[in-house]
Amino acid sequence: MTRVEEKILALAIKQASAAEVIYEEGESRSVSFENNKLKYVTTKSVCGVGLRVIKEGRIGFSSTTDLRKPEKLVSNALESAKFGQRAAFEFPPGNHFPKIAIFDQRVIDYPIQQGVDIGKAAIEKALSANSNYECSVGIGKGQGKRRLMNSAGLDVSFSSTSFGIGIEILLIKGNSFLSIGEGEGSKSLVTDLDKHVDKALDGLKLAERELKIKTGNHPVVVTAKAMENLLPTFEIGCNGKLVQKGASPLTNRLGEKIIDERVSIYDDATIDMGDSSYPCDGEGTPSQRTPLFERGVLKNYLFDLQTAGIMKVKSTGNGSRGFSSQPSPGNSNVIVETGNMPLAAMIKDIKYGVLVDQVLGGGQSNVLAGEFSVNIDLGYLIENGKIVGRVKDCMFAGNVFEVFNNIIAIGDKAEWHGSTKVPPFYFKAINIAGNA
Repeated sequence: MTRVEEKILALAIKQASAAEVIYEEGESRSVSFENNKLKYVTTKSVCGVGLRVIKEGRIGFSSTTDLRKPEKLVSNALESAKFGQRAAFEFPPGNHFPKIAIFDQRVIDYPIQQGVDIGKAAIEKALSANSNYECSVGIGKGQGKRRLMNSAGLDVSFSSTSFGIGIEILLIKGNSFLSIGEGEGSKSLVTDLDKHVDKALDGLKLAERELKIKTGNHPVVVTAKAMENLLPTFEIGCNGKLVQKGASPLTNRLGEKIIDERVSIYDDATIDMGDSSYPCDGEGTPSQRTPLFERGVLKNYLFDLQTAGIMKVKSTGNGSRGFSSQPSPGNSNVIVETGNMPLAAMIKDIKYGVLVDQVLGGGQSNVLAGEFSVNIDLGYLIENGKIVGRVKDCMFAGNVFEVFNNIIAIGDKAEWHGSTKVPPFYFKAINIAGNA
């Protein structure tokens, strides 16, 4: 029996010079607790198809979740090609793809009731430490299938899974409140919520004492969790679409030393069970490990087929998309190489400074320019090599290009936070808008 995606491709080829079909289906189940109580157990499913055509040299696109009318999908894609961008690429033929583990049967088999039980146990543990805590817990699993076909002979299918757990503990004390969130995600099964509860409780204990800090330039240690907020400038700056438009601050700077020579950053879709790993991207380009910065030197930008074609280079396998959108350059897993200094040694080295563990949103950041000015949601004052309490109502600000050339040390252990694996960083000085 001919599947709908095959029918769509056959119809499109008759009327367009080239065509590509992406078919996706998926299901997710999640458990959510709020205010120490189970809020819901929910199931969501999606199934859809997207069609990209090249007709008279222009790109057309359409997508639908209604698989009963393939003819309508094809006609919509052909119609949109009249107004589409000129194609700077050809669809890739069938290829050899790296073998990457992105599917864990244990996720499929995981009973959602177990998620409920784990959530209840985590909340009980938190409340046994302090009955005034308000806890939120999220546990979710997902599975999906993708098939990508084109008129050049490509036909690739793969299945993947995902799993995520996390807890947020809120403490309200008078006019003061503090929320600490910990968790992890993977394409494989992760069920140890206990360690994340412990980490959050440790943070809350350190934060019991609220202290003042003077405004000024202070030594700052940024934990792996908070480092996510300092990396987007480099991630977005390497985006081929922005480079192509001249909007990136890194345009025309390949081979230039941009940041401290101890910093190396990679985009790597080939990591087994990585949150954003895949054997090929959303266009059928094999996944790869792409150095963005090596020893501080800008090495590569990230491209999909279209931006690569415009720039007269090869795609890096970063055509990011779902069935309902056209590809665009996007990061996969972002890996920052470790250094050689333990986090405890960084803290011990500071006479008077700050440990930043959480920030609030993006603040007044100008990501492209590298400027950041963000509220420190969870920060600790360090005096004479020891954490002595929490600093609140503070901000830290600067320019990432400057602070990444102002590094004392990089942590010896990296942590996954989403699809980013990063160690803590110890900066010589960052401006702190204090509360004293």
